[in-house]
Amino acid sequence: MKNKLILYIAMSLDGYIAEKDGDIRFLEDTPSPSPDLDYQRFYSSLEAIILGGNTYRQIKQELFPDKWPYEEKPCYVCTRRQHQYDPNVQFLSFPTGQQILRFLSKKHAGNIWLMGGGELIRCFMQENLIDEYYIYVMPVVLGDGIPLFPSGFSKTNLKLESCKNIGEIVELIYKKCSASTHPALV
Repeated sequence: MKNKLILYIAMSLDGYIAEKDGDIRFLEDTPSPSPDLDYQRFYSSLEAIILGGNTYRQIKQELFPDKWPYEEKPCYVCTRRQHQYDPNVQFLSFPTGQQILRFLSKKHAGNIWLMGGGELIRCFMQENLIDEYYIYVMPVVLGDGIPLFPSGFSKTNLKLESCKNIGEIVELIYKKCSASTHPALV
């Protein structure tokens, strides 16, 4: 099975994944839709999770300080900072997305969730390594914040797979246009 790198993330209508200070409480402003966003099905399809250092710190310190929420999955934190040992994650400091994926493909044969944040997403977009984009648009306009797609990467053409509303949330699923495989994973 080929590794697929999947971005699965929510954003405001104006394209922000968090407020300027990193606050993501706006995600809780919308009632949970019914049916749900297929999160459990998505989560069970994963072999591993990649996240950036700021996202890791936010999860660890603010969102879930008492228990790591992804204990069942191998988690890799891409960071340039030193962190104390954490049995729930492995810290990586590879300089390119291809090096990260090459490392992970030796350990995992399936889907990898690119959780965020924006800087890590840009790293993978610069090398056109994201296979699928699951983007959930929340019904709020923040006006400013941390963008889902920070500038600094080339134009990326995508193919729309589906678009639907789930309650007040819009689910957009895109795939990379190119049918070629990642050079890092061959």
